[in-house]
Amino acid sequence: MSFLTKTYKAKNGQSITIRQAVSDDAEKLVKLKLAYLKNTESLPLFANEYPNDINQERDMIERYQSENNSIILVAVSKDKIIGNIDLTGSWRKKMQHTAVIGMGIHTQWQNRGIGTLLLQNSIDWAQENQILKTIWLEVYANNASGVALYKKMNFQQSGIIPNFFLENEVFLDKIIMSREVSDN
Repeated sequence: MSFLTKTYKAKNGQSITIRQAVSDDAEKLVKLKLAYLKNTESLPLFANEYPNDINQERDMIERYQSENNSIILVAVSKDKIIGNIDLTGSWRKKMQHTAVIGMGIHTQWQNRGIGTLLLQNSIDWAQENQILKTIWLEVYANNASGVALYKKMNFQQSGIIPNFFLENEVFLDKIIMSREVSDN
């Protein structure tokens, strides 16, 4: 299922394009991910743990393009990728109607509506998808802005796992949130 490219104005007035990732984005996407992982306290991965080099990232993009229940979207400003979101559909038959969300925004672009744009476009795509029924995500319990965004987008808290993350020598709870995307 294809995704139609859309253009918006960010809170700072700059033009933002949301589109499906393509193979040629691999290098820019790896650089973006390493940049926002470098100083994050809300994603459970250190930059040196990110497993993909450029070729592996390209392979991942191509794999998502070939799967019917997965997609990677990017937010672009002036030919620079500033954010990404992926819906990773399950390969298991009993769970192929589900997809988990992963998202990251360049630190210079956070709190400017980019996350909302990426999330809304991924929800819209999931609602048009004939396979997906439920999308879900995991978020640090202390990530108030993330939790607020997900609630605004009609995600419901499904559970909490206490002391799941260890961030700066402090244990933090993980909140699991989900929402239905189809009546089928």
